[in-house]
Amino acid sequence: SRGRGRMRTTGEGNDKPLKPEEELPIDINYAKFADWLSERQKVKADWRDRLRLIQHKVQHAVENLPDNPQLNAVKAGINVSEMSYHTCKKIRDVLTSDADTSKKNWLGQYKNEATSAWEAILKLYAKDNVHLAEAAQVLTQNVQYEIPALRKVVQGCVRQQQELHRKEAEYKKVSHDYRAKYDKECQKLGIKGLDVRSELLERSKELPSIYASVVEAVKSRDVEAAREVY
Repeated sequence: SRGRGRMRTTGEGNDKPLKPEEELPIDINYAKFADWLSERQKVKADWRDRLRLIQHKVQHAVENLPDNPQLNAVKAGINVSEMSYHTCKKIRDVLTSDADTSKKNWLGQYKNEATSAWEAILKLYAKDNVHLAEAAQVLTQNVQYEIPALRKVVQGCVRQQQELHRKEAEYKKVSHDYRAKYDKECQKLGIKGLDVRSELLERSKELPSIYASVVEAVKSRDVEAAREVY
């Protein structure tokens, strides 16, 4: 019907081969994608109002979601203000895959209130292709703001990483220099430097023999002769 449409890949839904001119891609400026959909009556002019209404229903529906391990995992990574058609579809799919929340009545309607609510939200999205207009809005937002902002964040992280690498090399050099000085001092003391206190105490045991050798040296004839000369 008029106003109901979807993006199709080349050749999709056609029984006969497309003409060469029909296979040409459509070049649409991302910032004018929503206007392009509106001008071709793929979406209604009031799609923004409809989208706000859907978003209000989404916020209410999120609060009434049942306690479900799969749903909890989905909700953990959700920012309600940034939820889109695809997020809603993911939640609906989880609800319809569960035995308790996927039961239907004889009219084919979901018995579970949450499942019924999310199914209704998807129908509102599909009506007059509001989900396409939302996708165009998200695309524009991402290209104009989100991607440039993320690019700046990445550039900042790269600069920070380079600075950290520089500091790491500098600290390693300082550490190497101090290690060399430490090893040199330990060598002067005649210890390995693995356990300075224990090694120094062990060296102190050599002092009596050193003192004894000093005493013997003092008693030697050479020292005695020097003393007599003095």
